[in-house]
Amino acid sequence: MSRRKVILLELNEINWPVVDKLISQHGPDYLPNFRRLRERGSWATQVAVERPPYLDPWITWVTLHTGVPREVHGASVLEQDAVTITAKRTWDYAAEAGCSVGVFGSNSAYPPKPVRGFMIPGPFAPGDETYPETLQPVQALNRRYTQVHNKTTRALGPAQLARTALSLVGLGLRPQTLAAAALQLARERVAPKSRWKRVSLQPLVNWDFFSRLYRTHRPDFATWHSNHAAHYMHHYWRAWDDSQFLVRSSEEERANYSDAVPFGYRLCDELIGRFMRLMDANTVLVIASSMGQQPYVTDRYAAGKIVVRFQDAQRILDILGSEGVTELVPTMIPQWNLRVADPALRARLKARIEGVQRRVGDRLESAIAVEETDALLTVTPLGLSEKSAGIRYFFPDCPGADPAGYPMEALFATDTPTTKQGMHHPEGILAFIGAGVRAGQALEPCSILDVAPTLLALLDVPIPQVMRGRVLTELWEDSRAAA
Repeated sequence: MSRRKVILLELNEINWPVVDKLISQHGPDYLPNFRRLRERGSWATQVAVERPPYLDPWITWVTLHTGVPREVHGASVLEQDAVTITAKRTWDYAAEAGCSVGVFGSNSAYPPKPVRGFMIPGPFAPGDETYPETLQPVQALNRRYTQVHNKTTRALGPAQLARTALSLVGLGLRPQTLAAAALQLARERVAPKSRWKRVSLQPLVNWDFFSRLYRTHRPDFATWHSNHAAHYMHHYWRAWDDSQFLVRSSEEERANYSDAVPFGYRLCDELIGRFMRLMDANTVLVIASSMGQQPYVTDRYAAGKIVVRFQDAQRILDILGSEGVTELVPTMIPQWNLRVADPALRARLKARIEGVQRRVGDRLESAIAVEETDALLTVTPLGLSEKSAGIRYFFPDCPGADPAGYPMEALFATDTPTTKQGMHHPEGILAFIGAGVRAGQALEPCSILDVAPTLLALLDVPIPQVMRGRVLTELWEDSRAAA
């Protein structure tokens, strides 16, 4: 009997309450593949073990992949040094057991390792490295797309874009996906508010690359990651459903963005269908989200938090003093990672960042948060509860600073299309469908720590004693096979 294959489809932060609300609003055929999951597979609410301030996807996904909690694996910032994450991932265990492996976009897969298959790290990785090297154009595209979205680099010009597209066709990019991208860009010229749909192009492009790689290599264990639905919930939840918010959505906001969250989940549903079609009779498809989301409701930001970002991170660093900084890397808006190897210089820079203040009206308050992880400082401008004139930033004890301070608009921008509208929640989605999986079964809520041992059990790979969770044997159709 051939080895059972497993595909892990990572749909970041989706959750059952949103699925159920959309189905109640539009009927079961609105999300037909979620319906098929429940009819033909086993599913559960998966609960993250992390809680704020550690309830972040760059931590929960590492927990899911390693089967051990944060205190053991050590992840705390997005794409931190691999050597500081002290636990093996599921793909490491699978590869060591002789499985072929294909990793596409999963968190903490940088730097990629030589495997029997392929490895493309996530789009926030600090470099374009892939395995094999021939896939580097795919990673370069993903990293550039993410940086353009985060406004930390410029988009390619038409000629460069055309040359890049032609080179990527050979790696699997389909003409119909190129046509969809061209149509979206043309639509934005007529209706600029439709730009939010551009986020959905990245998973469609990546599906093309992955499906080509998967059909070529047929790996025993494969992963694929998309963040598009999480993005839509973070920015547009209130525009879709304002029933739980302290301040209701405006007519303009609803008119422009009310379709974003449903659109994101419809794309998730389409992707689930595409992955189902990749399966053969000996494959299990696993859908996971590592955690979920909920409406962002807080008294401090009753009308929603206005996201503040650096216009030019290097200029901020010049004001603070850049001695000892060897790397400046953007992560998720509005965060940046600074690498400072020297402990004394790092401590001095951290103190300067913590000392930055802003004056809002007659109130003086902290302006930038900073977190230290080994040689990295993760820097985040703090949001605002409302826009007001005359906000001014001060950088005391910084050699390059103007003692009179700086008007906000000289250094910072508040140009996200909406306020923050979604926040993290521990409860996410976990579902199984395929070879040997019990059909039509709702499982009891389970821990995120149960995912890794269950994946290894499906692959018939020994489960290391370090893992804290259990194998979800109840999802097996045959109890003897489960044993």
